[in-house]
Amino acid sequence: MRSLNPACKFISLLAVTLLLAGLRDPWWNLSAFAVSMFLLLLSGVRLRSLLLYLIPVALAAAGMFFTGYRFTAEGNMPVRSDTFLLSGDSNLMNGITQLSRVLAYAGLGYLFALTTDRVFMIRSFQKQFHLPQVFAYGLLAAWGIFPHMALEYRRTRAAFRARGIRVFPISPALLAPLLVKSVRWSEELSIAMESKGFSQNAERTESTPVRVHTKDIVFTLLCCIMLPAAAFMTHSTI
Repeated sequence: MRSLNPACKFISLLAVTLLLAGLRDPWWNLSAFAVSMFLLLLSGVRLRSLLLYLIPVALAAAGMFFTGYRFTAEGNMPVRSDTFLLSGDSNLMNGITQLSRVLAYAGLGYLFALTTDRVFMIRSFQKQFHLPQVFAYGLLAAWGIFPHMALEYRRTRAAFRARGIRVFPISPALLAPLLVKSVRWSEELSIAMESKGFSQNAERTESTPVRVHTKDIVFTLLCCIMLPAAAFMTHSTI
């Protein structure tokens, strides 16, 4: 998954998300979640980190289950007896459906976020989606400033503690100096980029071009054509 073109991966996972939004069978949602977890582990994501990421997802899924179980519109939830997940209870069906959707959407989101390099993603969007250079360079510059902002935030809190002053984590006394320095950094970065010849209208060459390979096309076709076709055939035969 890490070697796939981010633009193709984005389109493919978005197509799967839209497909799941139109289905009411929890089997598809749970299958998408299971496949996402398998691909994440296969891509080198540590199991401990993945479990920590899934804690808020589990809480949200539990909340959606009880919400769907408690509040069910009468007569609007058909119950299928041929699915191993169901026990003939419309409330239970609604709760499982809501739970499974949270898991599916979270799994697909993590699959994209944890297996995609942000620089590679911006370069891919710029090449395949024709993202303007000014937005691409702006996003890359902003991500480069984030570590400095975190470091400055910690330094400011340490300075307040050294003087014996207690402040809240989102206190204006902490955020005001950070805002001033962020503006200064952005101005310095803008001047530096202009001095190095960065312009939104300038033609540029690439040392490592971002291309769409055969595996990217196969993955996109699988998610955008084969899966919807399989879902349609499955539901049309029921």
